[in-house]
Amino acid sequence: MLALGALGVCVWFAITQQYLLHEGNASESSVRTFISPPLDDVYIHCQYARNLLSGSGYGFFPHVTLTADTSPLWVLLIALGGLFTSRLELVAIVLSMICYMLIPIGVYRTARDQFGLEQRYAALAAIAAILTGRLAWSGMSGMETALAALLMLLSVEAHFRSRAKGCIHAREAVWLGLGMLTRPEFAFAAVVLASDWIVAAIRRRADLGDAPLVLFIFIVISAPVILLPLVADGSLMFHSSVVQGAQASLVPSFDYLWFVFKILVANNLLLLALLGYGVWKIRENARVTLLLIIILGLPLVQAFVAPQFRHHGRYMFLVLPLIPLAGIAVLPDLLMKLRWIKAKPILLYAIFFASFFETTRWSHIAAQSVRNINDQHLMAVDWLRANMRPTDTLAVQDVGAMGYYLDKPVIDLTGLVTPALWPLQHDLDSVWRGARGKGANLFVIYNRLNPKFYTMHKDSLVLATEFRVRLPLASSADTVMSVYRLKETPHGS
Repeated sequence: MLALGALGVCVWFAITQQYLLHEGNASESSVRTFISPPLDDVYIHCQYARNLLSGSGYGFFPHVTLTADTSPLWVLLIALGGLFTSRLELVAIVLSMICYMLIPIGVYRTARDQFGLEQRYAALAAIAAILTGRLAWSGMSGMETALAALLMLLSVEAHFRSRAKGCIHAREAVWLGLGMLTRPEFAFAAVVLASDWIVAAIRRRADLGDAPLVLFIFIVISAPVILLPLVADGSLMFHSSVVQGAQASLVPSFDYLWFVFKILVANNLLLLALLGYGVWKIRENARVTLLLIIILGLPLVQAFVAPQFRHHGRYMFLVLPLIPLAGIAVLPDLLMKLRWIKAKPILLYAIFFASFFETTRWSHIAAQSVRNINDQHLMAVDWLRANMRPTDTLAVQDVGAMGYYLDKPVIDLTGLVTPALWPLQHDLDSVWRGARGKGANLFVIYNRLNPKFYTMHKDSLVLATEFRVRLPLASSADTVMSVYRLKETPHGS
C-alpha cells in the first residue's frame, strides 16, 4: 500500500506536469516524452550511460574518460536499462520512481522494527516520507537523488540491526559502498557510522572482529570513486566537484546554513519541531541521536566544504527520509509527557496535511522545471537538428540535452565536459578564444546568466533564434536561451 501511495504521488506529479506543459497551447518538442526530466543534468547521466553501454568508456564523449558525473552507480543502472530501450531519459525517471516508492517501505520497517513504534506511528512516518515534497520531486526527476536517499536509509537500518546484535555486518558496508558510488556525501555518513562502532567497541558493547573484512568490502565497492578521478585527472576529486566549487573553508557559509534551515522549515514545520525535541532529549535515545547527527551534521559539513544552492539544495536531500523517522520516533514520548491525549488526533492530522500541502507545491515546481527544459533545451535541440550545417561546431552553456540528443561534438563553455575551458573561467575572453580555437561558430547561451561573455563579443555574433520560457522560471537560468552564429567575415574572429 505504501508503494502504491508513492506511485499515486508520481502520477499526480505527471498530471500536473502535463497540465502546465500544455498550458497556453505552446508548441511541444519532438524529442519530449510523456514524462520528462526537470533538469539538464539528467541528460548528462544518460549520455554517460550511452557511452558506457556501447563500450566507449566513462565519459560524456566516446573514449574520453572524464569525471564530470559523480554518480557511477546511477550511470551504470541507466546503462543496464538501455539494454531494453534507447530512451535512456525514461529509464532514469523510472529508476528514480522505483527508488522513491521503496523509501516509505524502508521508513515503515525501520520505525516499526528498530524504534519499536506502534503500527500507526510507523505508518505516519512512512506517509510523511511519501509526502516529503523534495523526495517526491526526486522520484520524478531522473536524478540519482532518490537512490541516494534510499541507500542512506538502508545503511542506517543495517547499522541499527547490526548494533542490536553487537556485531558489525558486511551488509552495512555494501550499502555504504553503493552510496559512495552514488553521492560523495556518503563519506560523511560512513564516518559517523564507523565512529559509532568505535565508541561501542571502546565501551565493550560491540564485537569488531569482522571489521577488517567489512572495511575491505567497503573499500572494494567504493574504489571507483577514487580510481576514476585518479586515472582520468591524476586527482582524488571528481572534475564535476571541482567545477561546482568543492573546497575546504575555515569559516562555514552561513548563507547555506540559513538556506538549509528554510528547507527544513518548508518541508514540515511540525517534524522540525519534533527534531528539536529529539535534540533536547538527545541522551535518552541513542538511535535518534545518530539520526540527528547525520541530519544536522551533513549540511554543517557542507557549509565548510561544498555549499551548493543549486537544484533546490538537492545535495542534502539524501537525509530527508531520516527526518520523518527521527521526528515520529520521539512523538509518542512527547505526547505522553504532555498528556495531549485529546490533541493527539489533531497533531497527527496536522503532520499529514503540512506534508500534503508542501508536496502539492512541489508538484508545481517540478512541472515548471520540466516546462522550462522543454521550452528552451528541447526546443533548441529541434532547431539545431534542422539548422546545423555539417561544418558547424556547437558551443553551449548547458550541455546535457544538446549533447545527448544531437550526438555531435559539443563544446561546453562552462568547462564541465570540456575541461580545457575550466581553468579559463576567470577570463571570459579566454573562454571565447578557447572555444573559437576549437572551431566554435554556433553558440547557445544565456545573455543575462553570464552577460560579460555576450557583451564582450556581441559584434562577432548574429542572432539566429531564441527560446523563451513560460514564467515562472523554476531554474537559475535566464528566461531566454539565444542561438548565435559567428558573423561570416573574411577574418571570422
